[in-house]
Amino acid sequence: MTPPLPATALLRAVFRYCPRCGVPEPNIIGDRQLQCPACGLRFFFNTAAAAGAFIFHHEKLLLCVRAHEPGKGMLDVPGGFIEFDETIEDGLRREIAEELHIEVGDFHYLMSAPNDYPYAGVPYKTADVFFVCEAHSLDHLRPADDVAEIRLTEPHTVDAGQFAFASARRAFTALLATLGPAAS
Repeated sequence: MTPPLPATALLRAVFRYCPRCGVPEPNIIGDRQLQCPACGLRFFFNTAAAAGAFIFHHEKLLLCVRAHEPGKGMLDVPGGFIEFDETIEDGLRREIAEELHIEVGDFHYLMSAPNDYPYAGVPYKTADVFFVCEAHSLDHLRPADDVAEIRLTEPHTVDAGQFAFASARRAFTALLATLGPAAS
């Protein structure tokens, strides 16, 4: 996967005009602030919240294969961006239902990690929050939304390098540490 361009370069390409008054070439300060010299607008590019779940079913781990870029064809966990006025847990349950058509039990916090999510030429900086949970039934399981394929596997057989995003690789490594060594 190609590393994203520096945020400043992309912000200059995307925000060629002030979104409030239309003056060309607003100032980009650091990697996260747009400031207009004409109208005084100060706009901050803040981190977006995203969540993912390592879902188990009878000691097998449910993983997704991404259907679209970024990371098309690579592994991912079900999840995604949290919507306005939504808790992280509610957003994650919504994403799991949209992507897999299943319900899960209670979430147990695993860890969080920063991530770069390049989409349509815009660099999204995310704070990815990872949980572990159980799916009691897979009766309605089917891939949808941005999932090309679903895999149910023994966690220790998966290489962390197969995950599309650095944050998921870190979280998967942390997950394996909590599970202990593979059974012989």
